Amino acid sequence: MRKFSEFPFERDKNDIFRLRSIHATIGNPNFLNIFRTILLLLFLYAILWGLLSPKNAFTTGLFWGLFWPFFMVITLPFLGNIFCMICPMGFLSRTISKYGSKRKIPKVLKNPYIGFSLLLLFYWIPLYIFPGTLRSSFATALFFLFFLILAVIVSFLYTNGAFCRYFCPIGRVAPAFARVGFMWLSAYNKKLCDSKCEKPDCAFACPYKLSPYKFDKNNSMESCTLCMECAGSCEGIKYSIRKWSYSLLQKIKKPNSWEIWIYIILLAVITITMRFHHGLGHSPIKDELPWVNIGKWLETVTGIGKPFSWVGFTALFMAVIITLSLVLGGFYITSKIIKKPFKEVFLNLGYALAPLMIIGSLSHVTHFFFTHYYHEIINGFSQAFFLNIEVEPLASNKDKWLRIFYIFPFIAAFWSGFIMWKRIGFFEISGLKKILAYVFSSLIIVFYIALTVFQLYIRFFYSSNFGH
Repeated sequence: MRKFSEFPFERDKNDIFRLRSIHATIGNPNFLNIFRTILLLLFLYAILWGLLSPKNAFTTGLFWGLFWPFFMVITLPFLGNIFCMICPMGFLSRTISKYGSKRKIPKVLKNPYIGFSLLLLFYWIPLYIFPGTLRSSFATALFFLFFLILAVIVSFLYTNGAFCRYFCPIGRVAPAFARVGFMWLSAYNKKLCDSKCEKPDCAFACPYKLSPYKFDKNNSMESCTLCMECAGSCEGIKYSIRKWSYSLLQKIKKPNSWEIWIYIILLAVITITMRFHHGLGHSPIKDELPWVNIGKWLETVTGIGKPFSWVGFTALFMAVIITLSLVLGGFYITSKIIKKPFKEVFLNLGYALAPLMIIGSLSHVTHFFFTHYYHEIINGFSQAFFLNIEVEPLASNKDKWLRIFYIFPFIAAFWSGFIMWKRIGFFEISGLKKILAYVFSSLIIVFYIALTVFQLYIRFFYSSNFGH
């Protein structure tokens, strides 16, 4: 391990590991493991509490109010993948793999879409077609217990972080959206690695078999979870503050199609479907919406009703079809305009869609923090740890100051459009051809803005606070 005192140079000014206190904490896997252990105990306690006490606010408040919608969505667009950095499941899987059979995972299971598909099939799709099912504390506990057991089994059988890389429901989602943030892990290549490092300790230390010294060269951190094992093995690792969405504004040497598909599918399944079903679906014009009318018609024809929701199914189906048509159709037309293969256009311009879901979701999360998450989390912890504390919501839907959070979807659209313009420039085209390519490749961004404006128009025109 190369010590700090052995460095023949000073750390970069944007490297936060310049501060010894930060390097000794965030850059220290032993310190992080203590924190992860505490979170793991909290995680297990929440599961146990949910199984033994089916009606409690702690289990749902922790998982649905703090972990996923608030902490993850808030941190990813700015600080990057620190959710995985402290994830108790990742810590558990890495620990178990040290004592397991240490087999290499079969090629058939080396599929980045496995965990992502589990997220869709076990959470997002049931959320719309079986509304309310996963919102009970008992169902929540079973949901996370399933992934806990899966993590134990997979990590015992296979090495190289198999659970985080292939089976974790957010194991690929978080690194993909982390590109939007401004934190970046890499190594001092030109100053140290290329000429003076005889053994890449950082790569050997990585439980996922990644090479941090290649992150800058490839403009990709791949599926890095920021476990910081590399930083603990060599102080040549740096953790830098860079321009917002730095990697999205640069050429990517080895683009990953799985990252782009995550942007597209989650934009459809989360953002667009939420606007259809929970936004406009709870507005005064809900009876005029096509997915509502079609859903009610299907319910009448099939005779299948609750707990199955045909309206939710139709909203999801229409959102996916519209999103895929606008994205893939727009990219196809763009490929014809600039005379480039569709795959090349897809792998280049698809990265511009990263901000739409993750930044746009800040509107929902910040709004709900004041109206729901805050008191649900505090009261849940109070119940679980017998603190005898009860708080009220910080705001209600009638509070007009909450409208300030409506700005996030417009920031998301602007930033996505800006990145799209930059990435179209990589094809070295200009004039009318560049403008036409930009217009067609940005069809989904235009639709996103139009849908946002329409929803706000309905909200203000009818002066009604309906679902966010």
